[in-house]
Amino acid sequence: MKISEDRKRENRDQIIRSAVDAMIEKGFKGATMREIARGAGLGDATIYNYFPTKEAIVYAYYEDRLEEGLERLRAIPDLHTYELREQLQTFFETLLERFLPDREFIVGTFGAATFSLTSDYQYLRPLRSRFFHVVTDMFETAVKAGEIPEQVFLELTCQCFWDYFIGLVHYWIRDRSEQFQNTTILIDKSLDLAIGFIRADLLNKAMEMASFLFRHHVIARLDMLRDRMDIMQQGKRPSTGEKNGRRHSQK
Repeated sequence: MKISEDRKRENRDQIIRSAVDAMIEKGFKGATMREIARGAGLGDATIYNYFPTKEAIVYAYYEDRLEEGLERLRAIPDLHTYELREQLQTFFETLLERFLPDREFIVGTFGAATFSLTSDYQYLRPLRSRFFHVVTDMFETAVKAGEIPEQVFLELTCQCFWDYFIGLVHYWIRDRSEQFQNTTILIDKSLDLAIGFIRADLLNKAMEMASFLFRHHVIARLDMLRDRMDIMQQGKRPSTGEKNGRRHSQK
């Protein structure tokens, strides 16, 4: 019997909720697809119509939390008036807020999910791409507003913030301070440093200097080395007369 899209969505959400509960209780390895299916009120085989593996369920959880975080951001009426630093801070703090109810699950799965093996990268890619899209949009908006200089290496910058986010969550997981005050302080200080670095255009300047040194010094030295090698090779090659003389003497 065909079921509605709403019912499919409900089943999907129930599977994810059941997986979170099972993995908190038994760990990722201890939880089974059968237990997760039954916890969601579904047949043992039905779960595979939604997720092929436990790994896929874990990544779906993180995708959902990311989308919920973005919904929260979109609900802020004056978000577009925030400076880049404020937008990034709100973004990261909102994601941590969405993680908080399932902190035990995050502790048990976040490391494996973000340091994915090649076989699981198909699941990590959509999450990473969505994150990149959000951060890229924030940076492009800041450039248009004249808040920061044009980002020549924007993709590299987004990768740095992806790595920053992963490190931030790992810090938050181990934070035992009251109401995670240490994590809040870390976000404040690290974003101050990062935005100062970006506004000073240090990355672009560093890359321009590296490009200059490579073009005018490294390549020039390589050309010089190649010329010397050619001269040395020519010096080792016997002339035609020498070759003939050797042949005659051998005779």
